[in-house]
Formats: sequence, structure tokens, C-alpha cells
Amino acid sequence: MLEKIYSPLSRAIFDSDMTAIRLTLSIAEMCWGVMLLWPGDTFARTTYTIMGAVTGEYTWAAVFFLTAIFQFSIVVQDDYHGKVARYFAAWNAWLWGFVVVLIVLSLHPPPAAIGGEIALMCAAIWIWARPFIIAEGLQRANR
Repeated sequence: MLEKIYSPLSRAIFDSDMTAIRLTLSIAEMCWGVMLLWPGDTFARTTYTIMGAVTGEYTWAAVFFLTAIFQFSIVVQDDYHGKVARYFAAWNAWLWGFVVVLIVLSLHPPPAAIGGEIALMCAAIWIWARPFIIAEGLQRANR
């Protein structure tokens, strides 16, 4: 019974291509940038209190736009394992984790709409962590 769940889940997690996830992250980062540049004061909302204390909307927009561009270029260049891609994965995991934590800490209870951001955070963390987990697994298997 567990094998019917474990095997397909394991294939999906460890043997699948991460291109679609990276492309989704790039689109989400671009959307964040656009929404932060939208006329009005986004950070006036309680949801973004701590983000606004860290830096302004235009700076956050620039961070998300640049991150989207790097993410998209990794997909277009098909270079997921190079040094830049690995460092970028760490940056991206940190960015999504930081933003989600700031939003969650700004409001109690957290807004339900943050669920999508939490999923994106998990995806970014997984893109960063997966190679380390696979390398450790291979190392243990070869002992």
C-alpha cells in the first residue's frame, strides 16, 4: 500500500525536472514587482508592515524584478547546475522565506491568501535543498 504512494511521490520529488517550478517562481517574482509598482501605497496595509520597515516598495519591486530576470535566464539558458544557478537558488530560497515570514509576522492570523506564497517559498527552498539531499543520498548509497 505504501509503495503505491512512496514510489510515485519519490519520482515526483527527486526525479522530476524543476523547470516548470523555476518558471512559475519567475512569473510570481515578476508579478510581485508589478504589483509593488502599481499606483497607490501597497505597504499601507497591515500585511506588509514589517516589509515596509525593512525597505520601501520600489526597492522591493527592484529586488523582485531582478530576481525574476535571473530566474528566467536560468530557465532560458537551461543551466540548472552551474555555480550561478546554485548561488541563485540559495538567494531565492532566502528571499521567499524572508518575505513569507515578514508577512506572517505582520498579521495575526495570517491572511489565507499567503498560502500561495508559502507554496512558492517551499518550492524555492526545495530547488536549493534538493541537490544537497540527492548528493548525501548518493554518498550514503556508495558506502
